[in-house]
Amino acid sequence: MHIAVCLTYVPDPDTIEVDPLTGEIDSGRTLHILNPADAVALEMGLRLRATGDTLSALTVGPIEAETVLREALAVGADRVLRLWDEGRSGTKPAVTSILIAAALRTEGLPDLVLCGGRSLERGSGKIPALLGEYLNWPVVTEITELSVDAARVHFHRRLDRGARSEGEVTMPAVLGLAAGGVRLRYASLPGLMQAKRAAIPARDLPDLGLSPLDLAFPSSTVHAAMPPRPRPRTIFIPDSSLSPEERIAQIMSAGIAQKASEIIEGSPEDMADAIIAFLRARGFLDETV
Repeated sequence: MHIAVCLTYVPDPDTIEVDPLTGEIDSGRTLHILNPADAVALEMGLRLRATGDTLSALTVGPIEAETVLREALAVGADRVLRLWDEGRSGTKPAVTSILIAAALRTEGLPDLVLCGGRSLERGSGKIPALLGEYLNWPVVTEITELSVDAARVHFHRRLDRGARSEGEVTMPAVLGLAAGGVRLRYASLPGLMQAKRAAIPARDLPDLGLSPLDLAFPSSTVHAAMPPRPRPRTIFIPDSSLSPEERIAQIMSAGIAQKASEIIEGSPEDMADAIIAFLRARGFLDETV
């Protein structure tokens, strides 16, 4: 049986620091590690491997990602392979899945593909599903336990709200392992030394029979809705030119001026003249009216 394990090179959350001046992550201090869920997949693959079986480890990333492949070699992986397009500065789950699927077809399809269910970097959990789509294989995710019997894989799955389920799937298949419960074994000193000196093979797009157009996806459009910010409350400040008594009166009234009113009495003509004078004094009527 040939088992392929997909590994991811992710930032270590414990080393992420934010620059207090710029508010941005200080990438110069960030270290990278093997994704914990992928470490579970690697350990489960090593446990499934029997005498005569082969375990391959693959990763997508720049030359720095060779660290996780050397870690896989140190704990017992038989073969490793790094996939990357040097013209890229980053990758997305769809691109990663295409590269891995192409590499599996080029290097020889395995019987079983194990992936970490979610990565620390994105946490989308898309890789197993996309790999199954590109390979046209069945996919099972959130697996906590598994065993192989002939050409069938028996598994336990983790469901929402603490529920569990059991099932089986026929190989070839893509399985997404849930993080936790299983720890990657420690590497021996000879294993570490051999892994440090090992040559890591790499494949680029021409080696995988791909072109840049195969990895060209339209950029996603993100629509965000932000709640309106509350209007700042106006603080009343009394007029400093007034006397202390008047300022205290303004403070007691919270700055609300008393409404002025005037009762007009007299004949209709006198009251009309008074209204016109009132409106003209406040600019509502032209002086010529």
